[in-house]
Amino acid sequence: MSDDRRYDGLVKSGVRIIEILELFESERRDLKISEIVTALGMPQSSVSMLVKSLLSLGYLVFDPDTRRYRPSEQLAFLGHWALGTPDSVQRLEDVMRKLADDTSESVLLGGQKGLQMQYLTFIESRHHLRFTLNAGQLRPLHGCGLGIMLLSRKTDDEVCRLIRHHNAEFGAPTGLTSENQTLEMVAQAREKGYFETDGIVTPGVGTISTLLPEAVSGRQLGLAIGGPIARLASHRRELRQALLEAANSFSTPQ
Repeated sequence: MSDDRRYDGLVKSGVRIIEILELFESERRDLKISEIVTALGMPQSSVSMLVKSLLSLGYLVFDPDTRRYRPSEQLAFLGHWALGTPDSVQRLEDVMRKLADDTSESVLLGGQKGLQMQYLTFIESRHHLRFTLNAGQLRPLHGCGLGIMLLSRKTDDEVCRLIRHHNAEFGAPTGLTSENQTLEMVAQAREKGYFETDGIVTPGVGTISTLLPEAVSGRQLGLAIGGPIARLASHRRELRQALLEAANSFSTPQ
């Protein structure tokens, strides 16, 4: 990640702060300065300065015994208002945790970010062979199961416009489906209320995706199970049922 072209048109220090926070979410453990430097390819002087700033502002805490940093409770609660109610984050986590416990597979939560689908958070499977990703990671909406589910709430014209705009801005990704193929998948998702993929994002890995029945603070979110195709295929019906029940168990307070 040492290529500074990712900062073109952006405030470099602001992007770096977000990348540091996303690294904590991805790793889900305390980190040393040296580990952040290695993972993100940033200069040590910049990482030290930014981490100290986050520490001073109360968004990170420091353990002098291990020389490691971790996000603070203040950071954990920052932005909860965006999910509509104070307990929405906890209820989403409860739904995801139960689904992970019931299925033993990785559980993913995603939403639309501009022209793409963003993985907001995930719970990793307990299996040694498992689906994994980084929170905050982006995929084309028409290039993953959660994205197809999110597109299912749009009209066909809107779907096609999104694909064209995505390809114009980011280039047409190799191996992704045509507009007509995408519309066929979106139609399946609308009809069934779920969508299954086999190796679209990662060879050998499949997902089963659906939508939460209610928008969260005006934003539609998708829930998915991910794992090796062979393991999903061995009990696909049970996994699908568990996913749909989990999604339907989430409701926003009136």
